[in-house]
Amino acid sequence: MTTLDELAARYEAHNLKQQFNTLVNKAKNSIRLQLDPCADEEIPLGHSKLGGAPDLPAGMDWPCRDGVMEQIPLSFVGQINFAEVKPFDLDGRLPERGILYFFYDYNPDDGMPWGFDPKDADGKHVLYVEDDSIALCRLEQPGELEDEGLTFDSARLSFRSSPDLPDPFSDASGLGILLKSTKDRLYDLMDELEEEAEDPCVNKLLGYPNQIQGDMQVECQIVTQGYYAGNSAGYAEASAKGAHKNADRWQLLLQVDSNEELGMMWGDCGRLYLWITEEDLRRRDFDHTWLILQCG
Repeated sequence: MTTLDELAARYEAHNLKQQFNTLVNKAKNSIRLQLDPCADEEIPLGHSKLGGAPDLPAGMDWPCRDGVMEQIPLSFVGQINFAEVKPFDLDGRLPERGILYFFYDYNPDDGMPWGFDPKDADGKHVLYVEDDSIALCRLEQPGELEDEGLTFDSARLSFRSSPDLPDPFSDASGLGILLKSTKDRLYDLMDELEEEAEDPCVNKLLGYPNQIQGDMQVECQIVTQGYYAGNSAGYAEASAKGAHKNADRWQLLLQVDSNEELGMMWGDCGRLYLWITEEDLRRRDFDHTWLILQCG
């Protein structure tokens, strides 16, 4: 883990002290997900985890999407028990209790939903169960998911707080237009830090996204209003009608990396980003989250 002091020294060594000072003023608290791969039966009912099978309220069906002839079950990505997260939520932005469940239409052969099309809305399912007194039941994986290899191995989760800086090349950085020489030094530093990372996978709640293909807030804003964001024409149409405004209200809720030890591979070593607006997060309304997949 690299501390802010260590990062400051690295930026200064690359003659980027001014840029670091700008970035650190925008630091946010993130909550890192630490994975302990283990058999699903070793994870207590209702505990935070990635992969395995979900611990849903008794009697609840497995989430599905509409297929041509039938309902198609979504793959279970993970569940977060907010009571376990609470000590690390330094700003009190998340619920103090309850479980968040995350399912995704994971099928590499058919093409996973990327999030740039309004039709991708049914490609994920997010469920929040606030009442922690409800009896839970660990569901069995649907046979069709197991038969097609669309399930994941399990990992128990623990958490830690970590200061998060915005990507220096993102709109959130506040760095504005950079000289080519400054960009080159930043690229060199980013490459060094990535090569030195003990674990290149970053799974987390809140903070800033470790983006692969650029900023996502405008995409979230226009797609959730019905505009197609898969080409420049869609952005132009949305912009002409003012649909892109207030995009900065979108906040990263959850980032799930390509955790190969669990069999999770999002495209070509990509990441899943689950976004939510600030107002929906305050209301604990997780029904209107939006998912984006980015990969190299």
